[in-house]
Order: sequence, then structure tokens, then C-alpha cells
Amino acid sequence: MKLYQLRALDAVARLGGIRAAARDLGVTQPALTKALRELEAEAGLGLLERAHSGAVLSHAGQRLLLRSRAIFREFAYAEMELSQMRGETSGKVSIAISPLFARIVFPDAYTAFRREFPQIKIRVIESFISTTLPAIADGSLDFAVMLLAGTEVAANLLQEHWMDVDHRIVGRSGHPLAPKATLADLFRCDWLLTNAVETMGQLSLLGSIALQAALPLPRNIQEVPSAAMIEMLVAGSDALAIAPVFAGVSASPSLCPIDCDEVPPLVKSFGLVRRADTRLSPAAEGMRDAIRQAMRKLNLSAERRRRDDRRA
Repeated sequence: MKLYQLRALDAVARLGGIRAAARDLGVTQPALTKALRELEAEAGLGLLERAHSGAVLSHAGQRLLLRSRAIFREFAYAEMELSQMRGETSGKVSIAISPLFARIVFPDAYTAFRREFPQIKIRVIESFISTTLPAIADGSLDFAVMLLAGTEVAANLLQEHWMDVDHRIVGRSGHPLAPKATLADLFRCDWLLTNAVETMGQLSLLGSIALQAALPLPRNIQEVPSAAMIEMLVAGSDALAIAPVFAGVSASPSLCPIDCDEVPPLVKSFGLVRRADTRLSPAAEGMRDAIRQAMRKLNLSAERRRRDDRRA
């Protein structure tokens, strides 16, 4: 298989037809058709199917497309890495990061990274297991800093544990059930969850708490996929959520933890997830190190606060 043949397949998949793909690649239609026929002959399988809208990939074509796009990305990584090794600060870093750390860690990490790599373009998205793991696996993302629960099932991915974070039930400052309530009272409230439908998500966590207490789940559970939106909604209502706390203090100043003797400690592990078979580029390593250093500072600050609270 030749690289130009794989690029021809990719162009047809992106643009949905031979004519548009040929125009995009700057070749004639007969030349593109020949490249695709040669590729099908080498594969021993039909890779394209005719459709009313043009040409679509067969199942075999789709599988080959996934592999070929990984090859294209590896070429791009190689070019970028060599460029960075020559001291040329061009290229791109694509990462996903937990909404929690995006707010309280990433600003410092971003500043430190920009000092070292001022010309590197940065793409940052919020990390959710259902979308982030496939993007890491296919090379669309260099790495993610995210909740580790559930990522161990993904093939060809490596985890690095960085930090454990306590999570508590939270409501708005001045919530009528604060500072302490029974689980039955808490379950009468509305609940807002970030990833209610995901395996190992917050709905599963709430379900295990309800099961241990022999209580039904709250009647009103809403899924809000944005942590920032949950913060705003909880701060302006009597709804409850599950959110991180550091040394007993909510990561958001507008929210306050609500204690409940029936709820066991909720500790979640966060860290880095990346592909096992690919080294990070120098720029991606720089971003990883900047985020990890910022998380260490956060952890040390929380530890100091715990010690001060114990002395008090």
C-alpha cells in the first residue's frame, strides 16, 4: 500500500465523492480512480460503495481508513518532533482535561508552557470518558488529564496516577440543609450530575450510596454535561451535586459541602492517560510537565490547609 493511495481513500471519505476528492488532492479523476482500484486490489476487498450522494466507504474501507489516519498522524508527529529537536518551536498540542483541573490548575500550567513554547498551538477540550478515550486511541489527542476510573478497560492506553481528590455532596452557600443533613432529606432535592449515563459515572456512584442506605434514588436527577453550568445552577437554586473539595473546602467559592453520616468517603483518582505505543512530542511532554507541576502545587496547598485545620 502506498501513501498516496491511502490519502485518496481519506479524501473520498472526507468529501463523499471522487470528483471532490480529486479536486482536493489536485489530481485528475482518472488518476484518483486508478489509485483507489490499486488499493482495493492490494487489499483484496472492496473499499468503496456507490451511493446516491456519491461514494461511501465499505466496512473494510472504514477499518482501513482508521489505520491510515493513524499513519498520517504519526508522520505529522515525526515531522513536529524533528522540528522541535532542531529548536524550531512550531507545532500543535491537543489535550483533554478534567473540568475541575481546567479551572484551578490549567491557567498556571498554560502560562508556564507558553513561556517555554511560545509558538506552539494548543487545543484543549473537556475530558469525558465516552469521547476522550477514542480520541487518544486514534491520535486526535496527545493525552488527557482526567478521572482514571473506567479508563483501565481501554486497550493500548497507559495510565499515570497523579492525584486523589475528595468529593462531597454540595449545595449553594446558605443551602437550607447545610451544614449537615440525612440522606433521606438530601434525596428529596433535585440533583445535577455531570456524567450520569456513563459507566463509572455519577449516577452509578449515587446508586451505590442509595443501595447501601436502602433508599430509592432521588426522583429528580438531571444530566448537565458541563461542570461550569452545574456550578451556576447549583449556586442559584436548592439543587445538589457531587463536586470536588480540597481540605474540606469546595473548589468553587459559591458552593459549600453538606455533611451526611450515611455517605462513605468519596475519593476519585485523577491522572494522565495516553497511548502506550507512541512517545509524546517534546511540546506535549512540556505541557504534561507543566500540568503535573501545577497539580503538585495544588496538592501541597491542600495538605498545608489540612495541617493548619488540625492544629486549630
